[in-house]
Amino acid sequence: MVDDSATHAEKYGEIRDGVLQLRFADETNSVHAINAAEVADVLQGLVEFTSDMAKQGLFGDGMPPEVRVRPVKEGSFVVEALIQWAAENPDAAAAISGTVGGVVTKAFDIGLKKLRGDEPTDIEYLDNGNVKLQWPGSGVNEVPRSVWQRLNTMKRPTRTALRKMMAPLSDEADRMELRDGEVDQPTAELMAAAPDAVATRSEYREAAAEVDEVSEEVETFTAEAKLQSIDFRPGQKWRVQTASATRLATIEDEDFLRGLDEGTSLHKNDIFQVTIREVRTITNGRTTTDWSLVNAERTRRGTDDGDALAPRAS
Repeated sequence: MVDDSATHAEKYGEIRDGVLQLRFADETNSVHAINAAEVADVLQGLVEFTSDMAKQGLFGDGMPPEVRVRPVKEGSFVVEALIQWAAENPDAAAAISGTVGGVVTKAFDIGLKKLRGDEPTDIEYLDNGNVKLQWPGSGVNEVPRSVWQRLNTMKRPTRTALRKMMAPLSDEADRMELRDGEVDQPTAELMAAAPDAVATRSEYREAAAEVDEVSEEVETFTAEAKLQSIDFRPGQKWRVQTASATRLATIEDEDFLRGLDEGTSLHKNDIFQVTIREVRTITNGRTTTDWSLVNAERTRRGTDDGDALAPRAS
């Protein structure tokens, strides 16, 4: 007979609801006030980071955890987030055990290491779909592979969420301490334990730095086209009209240009078979498209074009 509970534990692990404590302090432990907007950023950043990691499978399948804030019983700037998840997702936990706050802390710790420029000394891909990361100084993290990929590339939404979580480090505080614990653990007991992760101003500055996300896609295609806006000056682009689009294009067909230099005339409605290299550059989600005409052969001369087109003066 199969032990269903053992099979479930091996497959899913056991993630419990938990508390993630974020404590902001300076070198003398005398932080008495923190900008309210920065506290709002901390909470928003925690929600965004948890959601971002949930999309990458940090908690398995299902909805992301719900982040709630519980009041502290003594004065200090401690943010305690009650992260509820397991009760509503009993069969969807990732193959990582512990509290959900602890799982978030592991991911946050990897994010801090990447902001510092640390690289793992060893990467082991496990059979359960996770990746085990060995860091300098014997530190070890285990997270789903997609989570590691997300944190390793440090996409803008991830960087923004980390920056928001560390917002008080921009002025009031010198460090942020993260501790995870059980739901019924009191604040004083949590604070008495060593932090699970510590962020400083340098990590905040790195997360806040403007870093463009740039990717490039290249496609080469053929089409029928008309050539317009002819300009023989070096580096000038011509307007190329195809059935689907009209764009300025750099002319790279040296044989075509040489023929024009030797007296080949162009007419208004000439039709060409062209080969176009299209480069799409995506910067922070915005796309720019550039064309280069790498080959052009006239296939049909216009019948109603009148005189040959004269190139622009150089």
